[in-house]
Amino acid sequence: LLVLIARLIWVECGWIDPDTPADALTMTSLQTSQTFKLIMSDEFEKAGRKFGDGQDPTWTAEMHSDDAMTSSGYGSMQYYNDTMVTTNDGYLNISTTSDRTLWKGYNPYKKKYVQLFKDFRSGMMTSWNKFCFTGGIIEMRGILPGKADIGGLWPAFWLLGNLGRATYEISTNLIWPWSYEKCNREFQVKQEISGCNEVNHFGLNPFQGRGSTEIDILEIMPGITGETTTYDFDTVGLPYLSGSLQVAPGITENRPIAKELVDPSMTWYQGMSYGPNTTQNFHFYGLSVGETLPLEPVYRSAKQAYNADGISSITSLNSSYFEEFHTYKLEWQPGSVGGYLAWYIDDVMVFKIPQESLDPFGSQIPAEPSYIIFNTAVASSWGFPMPCPSGCTCECYDCSDPKCACSFYDGFCDSLPAHFVVDYVRVYQNPDDGNHTQSCNPESHPTSRFIEGMKYRYLGYTGTKPLKSVKK
Repeated sequence: LLVLIARLIWVECGWIDPDTPADALTMTSLQTSQTFKLIMSDEFEKAGRKFGDGQDPTWTAEMHSDDAMTSSGYGSMQYYNDTMVTTNDGYLNISTTSDRTLWKGYNPYKKKYVQLFKDFRSGMMTSWNKFCFTGGIIEMRGILPGKADIGGLWPAFWLLGNLGRATYEISTNLIWPWSYEKCNREFQVKQEISGCNEVNHFGLNPFQGRGSTEIDILEIMPGITGETTTYDFDTVGLPYLSGSLQVAPGITENRPIAKELVDPSMTWYQGMSYGPNTTQNFHFYGLSVGETLPLEPVYRSAKQAYNADGISSITSLNSSYFEEFHTYKLEWQPGSVGGYLAWYIDDVMVFKIPQESLDPFGSQIPAEPSYIIFNTAVASSWGFPMPCPSGCTCECYDCSDPKCACSFYDGFCDSLPAHFVVDYVRVYQNPDDGNHTQSCNPESHPTSRFIEGMKYRYLGYTGTKPLKSVKK
């Protein structure tokens, strides 16, 4: 009885799922051995939940085409449909199918509305502007979608700063993924919310640079098991899990190039730690956020272009991760003093970035209030045959058309529908650490008035306001 009473008191804050087991109400940090307390959980026990706009107090499943021209969306071929996210048998289920979606969209070149399409349908669920946290431990237990040895799916579990809304490129322009609070006149035109601004408006703090920082807890690259691509130095092979911090400002000179190992002649981050079966991610060192193209829904001049760095690792996986439950955890200590990020798989640390790795370049471990994202993408830039097979144009990706078969790895279309299955997600914080906050609008890093004042950047498919009110 005492245990039951204590548990009821614990969950009264509202973000904690009453179905959370009593032994999961605290967690010991594997970095500091301190006891962290549960501040949020979702056990997904109730069957048939719906996550469309206005249907859930914690989550929103997106309902639009993913056209973001960033690392999280480039080359995307899926339409996010909120019906692809539901719960059954005590689990969250994000499904991906080869169903085509047709809709009318504006073509800026033809200057008229035309019929558009995406060949795949999938789900993205986020807690944007509902549940956010800064610092602590987040853990998810799940089964990855698809087949370990067939490339093509791009499942992800990640955090994004609340000032940006994932896949809404207009909300992240000159915002993503800045983690730089100081004043630097060189960066002022590139970072919309600059530390040089005496008046930042919309309730933002003066002289505080802000951004929408990105922490990728996992991104999964499936592929032929054990294959080590064509690089002699690739000891991880396929399939692999990538864990990353994406951060701006990025390195501008003498930076490494994708598919090359970092050598002493290059300028890159040092002091990261790697666990078993894990190496530096030589596939990805970040992006050049350049001058915009006419088709993009935002504007960036050549003077506003900047680099965003990807400080990333890759960890070797096997088929069990696609067939059985495993846990994925991030420990996050925010800020420029004592900050760090540490990634774990089944409680084994695989990657760590300390603040000291960022110090030479002025950026910091993120301190932005961040929200949770689950999604599965299908992108020609991720896990598809490269280079394009001989005699194939790789311009057709319709699973129902035999002429498109050469664009896929064997068995990809037959592997659909695929399901990203999540048992639970839980967030813990140290109640004695003032850098740990649970809010999308903390006093130290406010967001609400900015989002309200710039709401056109965050509008969902309804086109009237960013999020509908949740019906009780």
